[in-house]
Amino acid sequence: MDTKYWGPSGWKLLHTITFAHPSPTGQKKATLKRFFHSLPFVLPCKYCRASLTEYMDALPIEDALESTAPYALARWFWKIHNCVNDKLRKQRLKIEEDPSFEDVKRFYLERMALSCSMSKFEGWEFLFSVAENHPYSKQSLTGKPMKDFPGKEHLAKASNSDKNRWNVLTPEERLVYTHDFWTALPELLPYKEWRTIWESSTDDWSSRKTSLQTLWKKRCNLEEKVRTYASLCQELRAHRSGCSKSIRAKTCRKRRNYR
Repeated sequence: MDTKYWGPSGWKLLHTITFAHPSPTGQKKATLKRFFHSLPFVLPCKYCRASLTEYMDALPIEDALESTAPYALARWFWKIHNCVNDKLRKQRLKIEEDPSFEDVKRFYLERMALSCSMSKFEGWEFLFSVAENHPYSKQSLTGKPMKDFPGKEHLAKASNSDKNRWNVLTPEERLVYTHDFWTALPELLPYKEWRTIWESSTDDWSSRKTSLQTLWKKRCNLEEKVRTYASLCQELRAHRSGCSKSIRAKTCRKRRNYR
């Protein structure tokens, strides 16, 4: 799957999840760990899966989850994002300078503080690409090993992380991580309304077809429920008068342009 299609929406969703949980404890911490541990195994690109496996080995999520510092998980994921940017620069792609963590934090917290941001679910392209790349999809079943795969004789003693780097995990092995990804996601969504709507429909992640159908139903349910709220936000924006920024106006009645 083309990273230019699913990458931007994936970054937005994943960054939002990390900032929505500044100091996780107990079950929430366990769910975050399960979710992000599954991520390198479900990305819809074998090179991305291999790279993220290496980055998460070098930067263990456990350190962030055990930290008492607020937003430690968000800082950890910011570092992961920077690792990806460094890789792309080495491929001679034009990537802007990495923003500071404080700038990223300010952007996402301000965005999440806007109630109307709830009306737009970021991440659909990413999630549908994950579903499209299901372990039992034709695309996955016909995938080729990486060039550095040392051979089948090494599989018996190889870890799942090693197999993931080489792109030789069996569908059954990958399906475990796919299940972890989809079952952990609802609990981690940043808004209660999203979580409630997401969990209101039945799930079937057993195949590519059923995964796409399940995800499509969730999207339809979510967009149907938030549409009226989005319309309200749009209506309110259309009727902003700007009087709070004016020092000469005598009324908050919005000016009309006459021609």
